[in-house]
Amino acid sequence: MPFVYTGLYLVSISASYVISEEYIWILDTLFYVSPVIICAFLVLSKLLRLCNWHKTACVLPLLPQIVSFIDYYIIELTEIAAQVNIILFGSMAVLLLLAAYNVFMK
Repeated sequence: MPFVYTGLYLVSISASYVISEEYIWILDTLFYVSPVIICAFLVLSKLLRLCNWHKTACVLPLLPQIVSFIDYYIIELTEIAAQVNIILFGSMAVLLLLAAYNVFMK
């Protein structure tokens, strides 16, 4: 399930460049995952002895939240820094999906 979520999240990030701010807010709300849920997924993954790829996929939704926390509470990021962060997160997610394909589909 985390792999499907990651794929959909990549589509929403890509769409955020061409859609209005109202729809971006809706997508952010739709794809928000609480850190408590992420911890629960990690515990469940450990109990079920799932692979490291699954654990990494569970943690991926936390990365944008960390950046948002830093941007809001610690230091305001520039627009370029935010775009670089989105590109890095997208690249990581694509690599994770490719790795998941190699692990599970081949």
